[in-house]
Amino acid sequence: MPKKKILVLLKRFGSNKDMVMDNFGREIRLFELLSKKYDIDIVCGDYHKRQDFTLERGGLTYHVVPASFLNPFSLWNKINSLHREKGYDVIIPTSEPLLGIIGYLFSRIHKLPIIYEVQDNYEFYDSYKLPFVATLDRYVVRKSDFVFFSNFALMDKLKKIRSKNSIVIENGIDIVMFKQVQRERARKLLNLEKNIKLVTYTGHISKTRGIDILIEAVRGLRENDKTIFLLLSGKVDNDVNINSPFIIYRKLPTRQQLVLGLNASNVLVIASTNNEFARYSFPQKLFEYMAVNVPIVATSVGDVVRILKPFKNSLCKPNDIEDLKRKITLQLKKDHIEYRKTASEYTWEKLSKRLDKIITRCF
Repeated sequence: MPKKKILVLLKRFGSNKDMVMDNFGREIRLFELLSKKYDIDIVCGDYHKRQDFTLERGGLTYHVVPASFLNPFSLWNKINSLHREKGYDVIIPTSEPLLGIIGYLFSRIHKLPIIYEVQDNYEFYDSYKLPFVATLDRYVVRKSDFVFFSNFALMDKLKKIRSKNSIVIENGIDIVMFKQVQRERARKLLNLEKNIKLVTYTGHISKTRGIDILIEAVRGLRENDKTIFLLLSGKVDNDVNINSPFIIYRKLPTRQQLVLGLNASNVLVIASTNNEFARYSFPQKLFEYMAVNVPIVATSVGDVVRILKPFKNSLCKPNDIEDLKRKITLQLKKDHIEYRKTASEYTWEKLSKRLDKIITRCF
């Protein structure tokens, strides 16, 4: 029996990553695990480099298409061409409201079921500033056959326009990759000092992610303990100054090096501010942090609260330097906390099975 055919619409760049070339992103992790069961093509809108190529990897075929917010025709033509050739059974747009709108129109013209993924508060995306995009996106959320959200806060935000045939599929974790490594060994491999205390943040180093609050918190902690240092890794915004003697910056370009960086740390921090974007997003790093059992301090924003509430002193008040300092101090006294068992409930394998249940309902 031939495989059912799925067309996924995805933007090429997101979270400061090239999803295709860096082999990064929740969609890729979810769909590659379903590639043995389904024939899956992923059309990737390239709004930045505007390249045009095809790549096969991990059982998936990527079709990168040059695209712009004001000219969707290259995407539309590619989708039409592929459908004429293969005849898809379901379309799944994700990662960008424009792709949701294009996917919905295509599904209705060709009478295909559509599953729409809403992974962030799209109101903050540049495309939402274009005329009619906000109205059309809400229409797609309301009218798609199925919708899945990346977190419960986001699903709750949109429950007035979407209450049926919708589920949550969180960001997941490669539990084998993100393993525990002895701290001394991790520091030796990364050439980090042995006798210091490392408070660590990885990801987008931005004021909107609370990095200025974290820097000031660590600066304050060092008034009483000069052995505390801040380890940062990720893209640094131009308005963020990390040139301080107590800040250590490492690129950690591979996943293996990231795992070492997490294990080399004494406390891992997610210092998100309480804003409209953070409230309805689910930080990819949360389960990566939890998988290595290093003590965590994260601000009480969105679904992070639901996950970390059972673990004492792992949550702090958002936009509150004093509470952040207090919780880091408490967590520095601990060696490890058993988070990994909770993280193991959110492996990509388990989450892909949730997605598969939705897909099978379409046939």
